[in-house]
Amino acid sequence: MAIVRERVKQRVRTVCVYVLAAITMGLPAYTATAREEISTASTAATTQFQWREHARLSWNDFRGPVTTAAHESAAATFCSIGYRTSTTTEGKLAVEVYNTFYANRSWVKEDARLQSILDHEQGHFDLCEIYTRKLRQLAAGIDAATPGAKQQLINLYLQVSAEYEARQQAYEEETTHGTVLAEQKRWQDAIANELM
Repeated sequence: MAIVRERVKQRVRTVCVYVLAAITMGLPAYTATAREEISTASTAATTQFQWREHARLSWNDFRGPVTTAAHESAAATFCSIGYRTSTTTEGKLAVEVYNTFYANRSWVKEDARLQSILDHEQGHFDLCEIYTRKLRQLAAGIDAATPGAKQQLINLYLQVSAEYEARQQAYEEETTHGTVLAEQKRWQDAIANELM
C-alpha cells in the first residue's frame, strides 16, 4: 500500500481549478439545490449542481475532457461562488448566493480514480461552500435602501473571492495536492468543522 501511495504521489499531482468570476451576468440562471431535482431538467442544467449538505462528489460528477496541459494532474474541480440580485415586490434588493459545481468542466484521468484524490477534490468543493456562506452572511447585512448597495455587494464579492482563492491555494500547497495524507486529514477535519 505504501508503494502504491508513493507511486501515486510521484506520478500524479492533483490540480484543482476554482472559478472566481461567477457574478451571474451572462451565466445560466440555475439554482436547483439537489442533483435529483435536475435529472429531468435541460441539458445545461444537468452539467452543474449546487453544494448540498450530506451529498458527496463521485467520480461520475467529473465528466469534462482531460486538458492536455494537465500532464501531471490527476483531476480538476471547477466550482464557483456566484450571486444574483433581484428586486422584491416591496422594492428591496434581494440577493441569492450559491456555490456551483460544473460537471462538464471538471475532469479526472482514468487511472487516477482513487478515493484519496476524490476526497481532496471534495475538499475544494467544500471550501467553496464555506466562502459561499460567508458571502451570503455579509450580503444579508447590506441595506438595500442605501445608495451604492449593488457596488457594496460587488466589493464584498471581490473581498470574499480573494480570501477564497488564498484559502484554496493554501489547501493545495499544504496538502501537496492531496498527496500528504496527514495534512489532507488535518484540512478535511478543519473544513468539516467549518461546515457545521
